[in-house]
Amino acid sequence: MRRFGTALSGKRIQEICGGNFRGDERREFSCVAELAQAQPDCVAFFEQEKLLEQAQSSAAGLMICPPDKAELLPGRDLLLHPKPGLAMLKLAGWWLQDLHPKPPAGIHPNAVVDPAAQVSPEAHLGPFCVVEAACIVEAGAVIGANCHLAQNSRIGKGSLLFPKVSVYPDCEIGENCIVHSGVVIGADGFGFRFEDGIQMKVPQVGNVIVGNDVEIGANSCIDRATFGSTSIGDGCKIDNLVQIGHNCRIGRHSILCAQVGLAGSTVVGDYVYLAGQVGVAGHLTIGDRAVVGAQAGVTRDLPADGLYWGTPAIEAKTQKQITVLQRKLPEIYSQLRWLMKIKDTKP
Repeated sequence: MRRFGTALSGKRIQEICGGNFRGDERREFSCVAELAQAQPDCVAFFEQEKLLEQAQSSAAGLMICPPDKAELLPGRDLLLHPKPGLAMLKLAGWWLQDLHPKPPAGIHPNAVVDPAAQVSPEAHLGPFCVVEAACIVEAGAVIGANCHLAQNSRIGKGSLLFPKVSVYPDCEIGENCIVHSGVVIGADGFGFRFEDGIQMKVPQVGNVIVGNDVEIGANSCIDRATFGSTSIGDGCKIDNLVQIGHNCRIGRHSILCAQVGLAGSTVVGDYVYLAGQVGVAGHLTIGDRAVVGAQAGVTRDLPADGLYWGTPAIEAKTQKQITVLQRKLPEIYSQLRWLMKIKDTKP
């Protein structure tokens, strides 16, 4: 069980999370945990009725729960909050910042910064960073060790790049973004033209523009556009090992889970959810708020607000019916053979 360095009183936890405290406000806690693993110095949360038995038997010293569930947990220290999960998120975030505080502003002596780069005095550059000419690193940005910011790239205010991120020339990352290790922003799009028996490389002269409040998971790649920009909208969350091809445009607050692959010129709307290993053929559009299930293969445009499964991806209701029928195929086939046999034996 991981303990944090700073123990917090019940009163301080209330100040961080909001809500109403019921119990001993002076009692201190030093970790967050799931219901089953929690110990007396831990904070846990409970909001789903199906977890009531776990909550009642949990050893957690402080339980965050909705006000209407308080009577189900008698004799406990409680933080009554309308959204316990959100309160827990705030608390865990506070402790994480306390455990790993933001590094101080400044440029590590082993960093290599071109004289023509513009690095805010309020930014942090870790060891062995390379910042090329005409780069802009804005105030509050943190650039981890061994990152490479190529010519004319831009990192917005308050953004965090973990070690070994590569940002190619002319690409932009907005404000308050989190980019995990191994991410490559702006590598050449996969563009070739078959001429005279050879594959000729199509120059990729565009760039990548990442909006504000975007998070990009480890080892994901976003390719630069052939012309114009590959764009990622504000608030998007991209998991590990995601491939986004050239000229793709992703709307605001969309979710791309692990191993999603978007072929070139895919347009993804706002608030779209692409589950793990979804593959999308090129030059297609996925409408706002669409949800595409895991391992689906998208081969046509998908309208907004739909739920889609399968390969090729179709409406989930239809796909469920197909799945049910597929399971019955052996039985149906046996019946068909029996009927054909009867037919053949008739005079």
